[in-house]
Amino acid sequence: MKQYILSLNCGSSSLKFNLFEKREGNKLSSYLSGIVQEVGNREKSLLKYDVNGSRYQQCIPVGSHQEALVLLFRDLERNNIPIKSIGGVGHRVVHGGDKYINSVLIDDNVIKTIRDLIPLAPLHNAPNLIGIEEAMKLLPEVPHVAVFDTAFHGTIPEHAYRYAIPENWYRDYGVRRYGFHGTSHLYVAKRAARFLDIPYHEFNGITVHLGNGCSITKVREGKSIDTSMGFTPLEGLVMGTRSGDIDPALISHVADRLAKDKGLSTAEAYKRVMHALNKESGLKALTGVSMMQDIRKRANEGDAAADTALSIFAYRAAKYIGAYWATLPKTHAIVFTAGIGENEAFIRAEVLSFLEGLSFEIKEENWMHKQEMEIARSTKAGEKPLSVLVIPTDEEIVIAYDTLFIGQLKLGVPEKYPFEMSSTE
Repeated sequence: MKQYILSLNCGSSSLKFNLFEKREGNKLSSYLSGIVQEVGNREKSLLKYDVNGSRYQQCIPVGSHQEALVLLFRDLERNNIPIKSIGGVGHRVVHGGDKYINSVLIDDNVIKTIRDLIPLAPLHNAPNLIGIEEAMKLLPEVPHVAVFDTAFHGTIPEHAYRYAIPENWYRDYGVRRYGFHGTSHLYVAKRAARFLDIPYHEFNGITVHLGNGCSITKVREGKSIDTSMGFTPLEGLVMGTRSGDIDPALISHVADRLAKDKGLSTAEAYKRVMHALNKESGLKALTGVSMMQDIRKRANEGDAAADTALSIFAYRAAKYIGAYWATLPKTHAIVFTAGIGENEAFIRAEVLSFLEGLSFEIKEENWMHKQEMEIARSTKAGEKPLSVLVIPTDEEIVIAYDTLFIGQLKLGVPEKYPFEMSSTE
């Protein structure tokens, strides 16, 4: 019987899944992947997935994540994948706090820790935990592994993760930089090192994850040592609906004005400000929409507001890249990834244009899509050229391999992932 590893990402109203077939040599290959959308909204819920090159889609009432998982397992059986052939389940968990710097086998203590961390990521850890608990009920005999978005950033030194705030905020409330998108940054850093034929433990790079959420990470000798997202995913770059870096004093200023102008309580005013910074800011605030491809199209058609938004977005990214480059002893590569980073050639070129001191020479490959490639070089970065790469991210394969190695093979986190290896290794 074939064996499979299932990767799950349980959001507040969705269930993303990717089923990997186990091949010879403990290698994994994606076999079936998809999503259950609008979980809890029975009138709009939708199941869709790709299998064997075909797309399946069905509108079907799904009232809960438990129902979504039952629906998924039913369709696996319909595709001749017995549930007993699933040898492990990996779960994306957004926040591991400072407790976990690696993926872990889930037990009662891990579940308690994830629950205790809900106040740090209420929109993410709560549904992540629901997915874990429901999946463990339906598949109680197989190992379940938690893969944390924050784990890769567990190596950030204190001088980079501490804020200059009262000591008890840090000690008692856990206020510090945690960073997110860690699984993506890990994957593309490892693939970049392979692309450049550099041992990963020697790789220095700047990984640039640009999607609806955006973050940049400084990697030194294969370890994260700084990242743009902070205590929450709100800090850092301009994003689809998030403001990124702001002067924190504006929060009280706007809240006070809202309370006065709208007759709101102080608590309600602050709630509205924080909602706006997370859901109504970023590209959406600057242009009215959050989709980069729509904004780029408007800019090409002469829309001044869209053109300004692109410059704001690119300049913020360039500032972080420049700061990280200046504080590394040498940098092998800048690596673009995620939806915008992989597909928006104009944005990549715009970001590089703001890094004037490095004088990047952009190659024709920049205008290609969805493949690993070198798109630019700088000969002014030191003894060796500084490469700019595009590496499509694959967080699910990291989750699946961690689940295979930790949960099924009992070997712990892989020292070297199969996706890092050449065909001769």
